[in-house]
Order: sequence, then C-alpha cells, then structure tokens
Amino acid sequence: MIPYQQASVTPARLRRDVGAPTRVTDITHSTSAADAAATQLSSIRTPVPKRTSEETEEPEESEGGNTLISLLKAITYIVAVIVISVFLSVFIILVGNDIYAFVKDTAAVEITVPEYATLNDVSTILAENNIIKYPKIFKLYAEFKKDDGQFLAGTYSLTPSMNYDELLASFKPRKPSGTSRITIPEGYTTDEIIDLLVSRGIGTREGYVDVINNYDFDYWFLDELEENGIPEGRFYRLDGYLFPDTYEFYNASSEEVVIDRLLKRFNQVFVSSYAQKAKELGYTVDQMLIIASLIEKEAGSPAEFFDISSVFNNRLRRPALYPCLESDATIVYAIQHDTGVRVNLTGADLSYDSPYNTYTHQGLPPGPIANPSASAIRAALYPADTDYYYFVAASSTRSLFAKTKEEHEENIRRVMSGKVAEETSAPGLD
Repeated sequence: MIPYQQASVTPARLRRDVGAPTRVTDITHSTSAADAAATQLSSIRTPVPKRTSEETEEPEESEGGNTLISLLKAITYIVAVIVISVFLSVFIILVGNDIYAFVKDTAAVEITVPEYATLNDVSTILAENNIIKYPKIFKLYAEFKKDDGQFLAGTYSLTPSMNYDELLASFKPRKPSGTSRITIPEGYTTDEIIDLLVSRGIGTREGYVDVINNYDFDYWFLDELEENGIPEGRFYRLDGYLFPDTYEFYNASSEEVVIDRLLKRFNQVFVSSYAQKAKELGYTVDQMLIIASLIEKEAGSPAEFFDISSVFNNRLRRPALYPCLESDATIVYAIQHDTGVRVNLTGADLSYDSPYNTYTHQGLPPGPIANPSASAIRAALYPADTDYYYFVAASSTRSLFAKTKEEHEENIRRVMSGKVAEETSAPGLD
C-alpha cells in the first residue's frame, strides 16, 4: 500500500507537471454552477401552455377546406368552358349556315341594287330582305375573297338558300363561255388590236392597256427592251411585239393570258438567227421592229417590202445626208393614236408635234408604229441592195423609187399628173 502522504501530494504535482488543464475538483465545481444557473433561468421562464385536442385537429380541417375550394373552382372552370364551347359552336353553326346556306329558305326574294352601290350597301340590302343574317360577316367574307366591291345596278331575284359566293356572283357581269376565233390583221396598231379584242367580248380596254404597259412577262426580248431603256414618248411598251395571226381564245380569258399568247407567237417567229442578224446590223430587236413596222405601213404590197427596207436602211446609214426618215406613216400613227381617227395627211400635218414625226425628228421614232408581219420583219433584217433613198406611192399597191432628190420630185409630178402607167418601173420617193 502506498503511504498516505505520497498519495495526497504526488498526484497533484504530477498534474501540474504534465500540464493537465483542469483539476477534478474544478470540473465538479463548474458543473454544479451551470446546473444552478439553469435552475434559476427555468424558474423565471413563462410556461408554454399545452395545446388542446381541438387545436391539434385544426390543420386537418383547413386542408379539407382548401381541397373543397379547389374542387369548386375546377368545376366552375369546366362549366364555363363547356358553356363557352356550346355558345361558340352554336355561333359557328349559325354563321356557317349563313355563309354556305346548308339549311335555309328557298323562297325567292326580289331586291334592287342601286347604281354605284358599295359592298356595305349590298350587305345591308341583303340583310334587310332576310337573305343573309350577318351583314358584317358577309362584308368580311367578300373582302377575304378579294371582291372588287363593284356591283351591277339592277333588280335581282335571289333566295336565302344561295351561299355567299353565289350572291356575290349574282351582282357581277357574267363571263361568257366558249371560245372565239379571232384574226389580227398584219400591220394592225396596238390600239386596233385592243379594239378588236374588246369588240369580241374578250377583256376590257383598261385591262389591256395596263397589261401591255406594266405586266411582267418573262421573255428574253422584253428583258432586252427593259435593259436598253424604253424610249421617252413611246405610246405602248409592247408596240411591235403583238404578233398578228389567227388565234383561238376562250371568251373568259383574262387580258394577260391573251397578250401572252401574242407574245408567245412572236417568240416563235423571231428566231435566234434573227436576233443575231439584228446584232450584226448594229440594231436591237426593238429597232428592227420599228423598221419593220415602217415597212409594213409604207409598202403598197409585200412585193415591195425589201426595196422599201433598202430606202430606210440607206438613210439610216448616212445620217449626215439624210437625218430624217420622212415617213408619212409615222405622222398618221401619231395623229390616229392621239385622236382616234386615221387621217389623210395634208401639208400642214407634216409639222405635227409628236416624237413620232420623222419629218421633224431625226432617226427612228420612239417605238414601232404597228405590229409587223413575219414578212416585214424579214425584209427589215435583209434589205435589198439598192441605191434608193426615196419612194412615193404610185397606187395602192405600187411605189416609185428614186436615187436622188431630183428623181424623186419628178416621180411626184408624174403621180400627181396621173401619167404613171402601171407597167412603168421608174424609181420614186416617199
């Protein structure tokens, strides 16, 4: 057994020597102090009351209430959707029946459309006579169909069983059915071609003028015309390209379809070798057509085409000596276009103010003065090899040609005196 002194002194020393952090007696004391503080703190803390059983059950009641409210909202939403769907479906059915006339009265109703009636006027008239129920829908439908809003005045017998398309068509000019065979004479002007087509019930003048001047046709020769620039003062963009021939047209054909047929025929006639020949001569296709149109209108007969061509060709090759072509036909064309009347020229007309007047303006006119035939086109491309610079009409079928001004004046005197015999082959002038 260890002696008592050693047991009471040595351990304490050993603790200090080894750096023990806390004595056993210190730890015990600290714990007791903490317990005492905790006891004191608990004595002043407000006690928390215990929750009753009713309070404990409250969350369950709140959760059930929220579920019920959500269910009611869902039911209300579903009912609203159903009601809206029903009303929408009924509305669609009613409007659809009005538009397409599935189930409507077949009794005829007589209405009157006044002159210059608008789409709004027609819609109101139809609704007031119980032919349609929804005038605003009718207007929207007509606008959707791109209706032009133009209606023929008159009295009409209609029925509610007619759909919107049938009603709109009732107030429009009826397009003719079937076909028409139309021959466009060689050398016709563009105005004459338009008048001929309109007189046969195909298209309108306004429609043809717009198409001829503005429609974008896809042809190489028109691309060349646009690239070179359309001369200022030209009457019609497509002058010279509306090839004269016999055509079969549908009576309901649009203006662009009709003009396209004429251009397509020209494309067949004016072959690639013609385009190459024009280039060799130093002319564009359009310039060759101008020359061909002058030949067509000046020559007494196709037999003279090549000699007439030589006169224009020779003058164009020597502009210093012959700056003006001096073609009467160009003045006739200008006056006819401006007034609608084909005139017999007088001396006063030679000074007519127009860019087409080849007495007062040098070189070629702004465009063709007619739509030339294939023979005139070929003559323009292949003129006869002559020394002629003048010609004058000796009769309705024959001209006299001349090399000099003096010969030309002599031929004029002979024609005026009536001494020109049909068998004479003397040269002449215009």
